[in-house]
Amino acid sequence: MTQEPAWAARYPDLFAGLSDQQKWNVHNNIANHVMEGWKPVRDDIADLTALERGDIDGDEYVRRADARIDARFPQQ
Repeated sequence: MTQEPAWAARYPDLFAGLSDQQKWNVHNNIANHVMEGWKPVRDDIADLTALERGDIDGDEYVRRADARIDARFPQQ
């Protein structure tokens, strides 16, 4: 049996329906960015899994990420 990626174990509901390869794709994406200082929240993980699953496209992923950044850091 293949070990479950750590992020998939942390958020099993968000990773539901993904193949093992897709789970590792998302996990590795997150892990690489965390090493660079990113601190993902649940919505970030939800959007990455939705993108990998094909529920949203790249444009929608970027739109959602931009909206979260704008909400966290409003323009003055």
